[in-house]
Amino acid sequence: MEEPYLVPDYFPAFSCKMGACRRPCCEGWPISVTMKDYFKLLSVDCSPELRRKLDCGLHLSLHPSEDAYAQILPRYDGVCPLHLPDGRCALHAECGEDMLAAVCRLYPRGVRNGEDRECSCANSCEAVIELLLDRNEPLTFLTVKRDFGLPDAPPRQHCFNTNGRDQQIRLWLISMLQRREYPLPQRMLLLGQALHAMELALSEQNGSAVDALLSGETVIPAPELPIPSHEKLLTGLTTMERILDALDRSSVSIRAYGEKALAYFGTSGDAYAKYEAATARLNAVIPQWETWLEHLLVNHMFFVQFPFQDRPVPLKDEYLSLVAVYALLRCLLVGCLAEKGDAVHAVDVAAAAFRLVDHTTFDLYAAPLLRELGCDDWAHIRLLLAL
Repeated sequence: MEEPYLVPDYFPAFSCKMGACRRPCCEGWPISVTMKDYFKLLSVDCSPELRRKLDCGLHLSLHPSEDAYAQILPRYDGVCPLHLPDGRCALHAECGEDMLAAVCRLYPRGVRNGEDRECSCANSCEAVIELLLDRNEPLTFLTVKRDFGLPDAPPRQHCFNTNGRDQQIRLWLISMLQRREYPLPQRMLLLGQALHAMELALSEQNGSAVDALLSGETVIPAPELPIPSHEKLLTGLTTMERILDALDRSSVSIRAYGEKALAYFGTSGDAYAKYEAATARLNAVIPQWETWLEHLLVNHMFFVQFPFQDRPVPLKDEYLSLVAVYALLRCLLVGCLAEKGDAVHAVDVAAAAFRLVDHTTFDLYAAPLLRELGCDDWAHIRLLLAL
């Protein structure tokens, strides 16, 4: 049965690139298969060649459950065994969309079947990033009716005392990031201040204070960014290098891009002059980079239901994770496009960053990583955002 879902306004226009993707979404990671999908695939009427691929690729999970009963494991080279030479899925091509595992059928769509029904697309899909690249107007949200064929989500394990206003508060926080009278780094600081004010009002169960924030009666002033002096820039770069180094060691997705950025800033010469030159090149290649990153961050916030994810994490940690996402994106783009590259290369860099963010526990370990590096105070947050 069709139900109303709140979606970003680009959602109806999204379509899969199929075999035209430069980096397939399933490359390098196993595809989870439900019990229902597993037995459906065992009995599907298909060609001998596809049957051989299915029999070799399907493996029962070590600890099977109804929702994660089996997996389609990638080959030795990270490629899905069901890929055709032209990049399309052999199962989809031969048997149709209905035979796909739920994750393949829906990706990059993230369906939230909780109290607030929502759906959006993950930034880890290059088609989504391309869709947002040349867009100028801020993202808005609309209601569409869909039947995704998924059961309702189980009750949340961790609830916030918002009196059922989670979605309204999340959209208000998103609006902070879309206040274009300020540069994007300053908006990121504004978002942090807004979240802090809302967290205080919620913790005190002060409904009037919450209402005043949501209505705009209580104005959140935009904090000033530090002047990007030589010394402050070098401090921020050193911090970002430490973050990139830690992430490189735990992520295949961004390793090549992270190493390229580190190599550029780590070679002999004036790091300040190099960063200024690289920033100028990014501005030339992607003159609308602030608007693009705004769209990517807003889309990510809506996709993960920031800051009310279903886990017992302080709201400041959720904000620190978002700061890490911004800093990672910004520095990878600046470093990787410093000497050569175009908009297509920028899309690939951003997609790789979000494969790390969306397909791992990045949101859980980013804040502890910043804390471990001594970067969880406002002074260091300002330095990271000023890069």
